[in-house]
Amino acid sequence: MTKGPTMSIPGSIPVTDSRPTIAADFGRCALWVVWRSIRLPLFLFLLVLEPVVTFVLGALALLGVLTALFWKFFGPPNFPFFLMLGISLGFELALILYRKLLRWLA
Repeated sequence: MTKGPTMSIPGSIPVTDSRPTIAADFGRCALWVVWRSIRLPLFLFLLVLEPVVTFVLGALALLGVLTALFWKFFGPPNFPFFLMLGISLGFELALILYRKLLRWLA
């Protein structure tokens, strides 16, 4: 048995009036409170660490690129240049993702 008005057209699926119940409203409100209580402390913790993370990841990325270029031009001929460059750019990607996470949590 359905609640509310239904529409009966031959060959169609009955459409019912589906309003959120009190339990659904309560569940949505509880999830919102839980999300807020997790999001804010996590955001503040990551925000405090942001200068350190920016310095460390940025320095590793820059030093990695400079080291890869140095060893490419002056080092042994079988130096893994693209691997070193990829790792260095990975540090920069990690920094970009960290900042996006901060923006998402804000």
